[in-house]
Amino acid sequence: MDTQTQSISPFLNEAIEQAIPLVMHWDLTWRCDHSCVHCYLTERRQPELDLAECERILDQLAAAGCLSLLVSGGDPFLRPDCLDFLRAARRRHFDIRINTHGNFIDDATADALVEMGVNRVAISVYSVFADEHDAVTRIPGSHAKSLDAARRLVARGVKTHFKTPLMEHNRRGYLQVGPLAAEIGATWETDSHLLPDDQSDFGLCSIGLHPTDRILAVMHSFGERRREVGEGNWLGEIPSEKRTCSAGTASGYISPDGRLYPCINWRDVIGDLRESSFEALWREHPTVLKQREIRRASYLQDCGGCTFHGKCGYCPGLSHAETGDAGRRSPYVCERTHLTMAAIEYVGRLNETDAPIPESGTPAAAELFGGLPSYAERQWAARRAGLTRQGDRLAPGLVQIIDPKVLSSA
Repeated sequence: MDTQTQSISPFLNEAIEQAIPLVMHWDLTWRCDHSCVHCYLTERRQPELDLAECERILDQLAAAGCLSLLVSGGDPFLRPDCLDFLRAARRRHFDIRINTHGNFIDDATADALVEMGVNRVAISVYSVFADEHDAVTRIPGSHAKSLDAARRLVARGVKTHFKTPLMEHNRRGYLQVGPLAAEIGATWETDSHLLPDDQSDFGLCSIGLHPTDRILAVMHSFGERRREVGEGNWLGEIPSEKRTCSAGTASGYISPDGRLYPCINWRDVIGDLRESSFEALWREHPTVLKQREIRRASYLQDCGGCTFHGKCGYCPGLSHAETGDAGRRSPYVCERTHLTMAAIEYVGRLNETDAPIPESGTPAAAELFGGLPSYAERQWAARRAGLTRQGDRLAPGLVQIIDPKVLSSA
């Protein structure tokens, strides 16, 4: 769940309100030698920006106040001039973070990243087990190469981070990636919720874990924070007038062929940086101005009767992909929020007895989910049945969940 709006700094809040693009996600290339089962990229044949075009855009981003670039792909190191691009960005004093599978980070590349002062490199590691990881990438030996890259970077003092999206393919060994990262000297994060592809096909999400496994994964992600997580109204209430996130204001996304979007998930193109300047698109284009009208209140037309409106991880991008309207309820985001809230409730239950968070498929997990379902799970079932409308509200913070049997007999 995106909770950045709850602990937002005054600096970032000012950037959001004034649309200063502090962070830009830039996919440098579509090229990738892996064929990951969960990849959101569909086949692309458009000509990619050349280095001269990239440098022109870098100058425009710097002039607009951008401070940080997240460079990704495909795999950025499959582009022959990747290091030249990174050096050009560093000459302009951008903070650089990289997403990669790491298979092309040899000693020379690692040395170059150190020399230019890259901030962080995030590497996709799907499982502690090589066979599971390679089943996701569909490239034999990719697991060993990713870990070798991590060790090279850590040995040189580069901040290294493991990213592990969860799906049926890595169910057996994803949880042990955390200890493996710690052993190597990297940090680690998981993502329990897969995303649709860039053609808004949510069928890709079907390879994700079962909802109970996703709840467990969220519970494990709390880590040492589990005490504070399980105590009362941990997330607080985000006011309806707040924006959902920084997409299209303090952050944006550039595709390999130079198209500008509010974020990688929000595929409502603002314009083409080959045809227009960044400043003209970011400040004046009608599409981005309309995108910035979205607030949490935009979803009250669909979500006014939901207990979790003030906590929901609303995502305009996923709403646009699923419904065609960035301000309408996304069932996928709705489910994601309810599963997160269920995880918080279950952590609270376990904290009462200091019981450990169980692993998937264990007797302890079966016992946890074999009892009374969490309130969030019950509300999600009601929401799917169409029973949580504005008229169902009894009092602030409380929604009546009507037994469908009672309705059918009325």
